[in-house]
Amino acid sequence: MKITYFGHSHFLIEGAEYSITLDPFSNVGLKEFETESDYVFCSHSHYDHSNFSLVKGAKRIKNGYPFTIIDTFHDEKGGTLRGKNSVLLFELDGFKVAFLGDLGEYDNSKLAKKLSGVDLLLIPVGGTYTIDYKGACYYVKNIKPKAVIPMHYHILNSTVDIDRVEPFLNEFESFKMEKSPFEFNGQTGVIYLTSKQGE
Repeated sequence: MKITYFGHSHFLIEGAEYSITLDPFSNVGLKEFETESDYVFCSHSHYDHSNFSLVKGAKRIKNGYPFTIIDTFHDEKGGTLRGKNSVLLFELDGFKVAFLGDLGEYDNSKLAKKLSGVDLLLIPVGGTYTIDYKGACYYVKNIKPKAVIPMHYHILNSTVDIDRVEPFLNEFESFKMEKSPFEFNGQTGVIYLTSKQGE
């Protein structure tokens, strides 16, 4: 399974069965990359997560195997501040992957239980508009994924007021740095996947 990270929360994940683009962004100060994939998923409608124009040939995802969409909130006040957020759980190449989008709930135990033991967790860590590194650590502890890739943190020329990735990485004894695109074959631990932004 090949994973390409374009920065913010934008990923292209390609497997033998299908390919999927996640949360393509616009207007965040970063270079925007076009992708071509079988499916596209946007966790919510905000401009920095729903630039469908970047994705060619993709169908929008609906609930049904291998995809499970879980409704959550974009903030700690039941969505009254920033609305709803959708988490995507999917299976590809024999791996269970959870993409948390712009999750803003810091301790959703029901969500953690539903995602328990996934092979790969893609999780926001930058705070301000999502959970911060402390919230991310809560989910890592309770979901117990085999591998974790942080996302939605400040890089390079980003104009989004969010924290960098280091506070999250510093919570762990070790992490692996990998260059994008990255071949995920069931590796374990925290994976710091550098983006295509050139940092």
